[in-house]
Parts: sequence; structure tokens; C-alpha cells
Amino acid sequence: MDNDDASSDDKRIATRMDMGLPIQARVGEGEHIDLEMVDISASGMQIRSPDFDVLKRGFDAQHNSATFEVRLIARLAWARPEDDGTFVTGWEFDRPDDEPRIG
Repeated sequence: MDNDDASSDDKRIATRMDMGLPIQARVGEGEHIDLEMVDISASGMQIRSPDFDVLKRGFDAQHNSATFEVRLIARLAWARPEDDGTFVTGWEFDRPDDEPRIG
């Protein structure tokens, strides 16, 4: 596992989108835990956890990988039908009123 400071040595190819989003996630077959999605891109993500041991329990050290299931709770804010028969929907995250909103 690479211990380099990600902020000083950015190795990602794709552009990162800062999130700072509280999430619940399950790593491997473990329980859902409270985490923070720091940022995400097409090639990876950063998460913040108060307990690294919880992450290690769901981590496959042999293959240096983990399966993440991320749970987001959101409210349907709007829906729009498209010409091709699909729908585009907007979802609002439950965040404190003083925090900036997406969109």
C-alpha cells in the first residue's frame, strides 16, 4: 500500500471532484460504517475514516483491493423526461441548511 501524502503527490490521471460528503459504506462483507467521501474521479476516490481497522477487515490484501458499497440518502428534487424515453432526475442530499448545495 502506498503511504505517500496524496495531497503533495497527486498520481491520478482523471480530474478529481471535491465532495466532502458524509456517506455510509460497506467494505467487503462488513457492516455499513460512517465515512466521508473526500473526493472522487473516474479513476478512484479518497475516503476518510475514523477507524482504519474497519477498512482493513474488508480489504483483500492478496489482491490489494476492496469492494465498496456506498449508501447515499437523498430526496427526489425534480424529474425530466428525455426524448429517447429515459428520465433525468435531480436528487438532493440531506445536508445542514448552512452548507452549500450542489447545483
